[in-house]
Amino acid sequence: MTVNYSRRLAGLRSILAAQGLEALLVMQPENRRYISGFTGEGALLVTSDTACLFTDGRFVEQAHAEAPDWDLKLVRKTFLEALTEVYGGRHTELGFEENYLTYRQFRQIQEQLPQIRLRPVSGLVEKMRMVKDAEEIAMIREAGIITCAAFRHLLEELREGMTEQEAAGVMEFFMRSQGAGLPAFDTIVASGQRSALPHGAASEKRIGLGELIVLDLGATYRGYAADLTRTVALGHYNAKQREVYEVVKDAQQNALDLIRAGITTGEADAAARRVIEKAGYGEYFSHSLGHGVGLAVHEEPRLAPGGELVLEAGMVVTVEPGVYLPGWGGVRIEDTVLVTDKGCEILTPLKKELIVV
Repeated sequence: MTVNYSRRLAGLRSILAAQGLEALLVMQPENRRYISGFTGEGALLVTSDTACLFTDGRFVEQAHAEAPDWDLKLVRKTFLEALTEVYGGRHTELGFEENYLTYRQFRQIQEQLPQIRLRPVSGLVEKMRMVKDAEEIAMIREAGIITCAAFRHLLEELREGMTEQEAAGVMEFFMRSQGAGLPAFDTIVASGQRSALPHGAASEKRIGLGELIVLDLGATYRGYAADLTRTVALGHYNAKQREVYEVVKDAQQNALDLIRAGITTGEADAAARRVIEKAGYGEYFSHSLGHGVGLAVHEEPRLAPGGELVLEAGMVVTVEPGVYLPGWGGVRIEDTVLVTDKGCEILTPLKKELIVV
C-alpha cells in the first residue's frame, strides 16, 4: 500500500492555519516519519508554502528515496546553520515541539535567530496520528499477526529451566524471521514472583514448574507496532493462580464489550477496573487500562481513569488490565484493538483461556 504523505502534509498545514502558526519545526522521530516518510535523522520545517527536510550526508540517498517531494536541505556543519540559511531572513513566528526540543537547542535557536518568535506547541502531529488510515491499520494488523505467531512459537519451545532472556530471544528471533523489524519494545518475560513487576524485563532467572509467566511482546512491521500480553503457567497452576487469571480475563472482556466510537477513554478504563475492584484486587491494578499504538508503541490516546477524550473509529489502542500481588506474582492480558463504530476488532487474536505449557 502507498501512504499519501501529501494528504498528511496538507492536514498539518490546515492545523497550523487554525492555530495561527506560520511555521512548525518537527523533530520528534515518529512525527517526522508520519508527515514525510523519512526514517533517518533530521528535522522538518513546514510552512504554508514550503516543506523542507534537513539531514546530513549520511542520509541523502535515503531522503531522496523516502521523501522525494520534500525540499532537501543538506546539513553540512550544524543544523542551526542550515536552518539559518533557510529561515534566517524571516521576521515571524516559529513553532517547535515543546516535548522534544531540548532547552539547549531552544537557546541556540533563540540566540542565532533573535528576530524570530519561538512558540512552544504540543500534540499537533500526535493528534493527527491518533486516527489511523487504511494503510496504517493494515501494517498494524500484520504486526499483530507476526506477534501472535511468535507467542505460539514460544509455547512450542518453552521448558523448565529456560531463562527469561532465552524465552525473549526465541520470540524476538522468530519475529525477525517472519519479516518484522526491531521489537516494538524490550520484550517482557517475568515468571514466578517477578510476574508481579508490570514492566519486568527478561532476566537471567530460570523458569520453574508451577509458575505464572507474563509474556509481553510486540513486533513492528514497516514501522508500525503491535502489543500483546498473555500469562501462561508452566506445568500446572493452583486455585489462586486460576482465580486471579479469571478476574483479569473478565475485566478485559468487560472493557472489550464496551469499547466503540463515542465512549470516553475513562469509561473504557472504568469498565475493566470495576471488575477488578469487585473481586477485591483494585489496589493491585496499578496502571491505566491501555494506550494508543502506531508508529510508537506508546502514543495517544491513553485509556486512563477519568479520561475525557472520546474514542473515534480508526483509533488503535491496547486493552491490558492486570493484577500484581507483591511476593506472589501477577497476571496481565493485553490485546491491540481497532476502534470501530460498532465495537472493536482485536488485531492480536489469540484465545484467552489460561494456557498450561
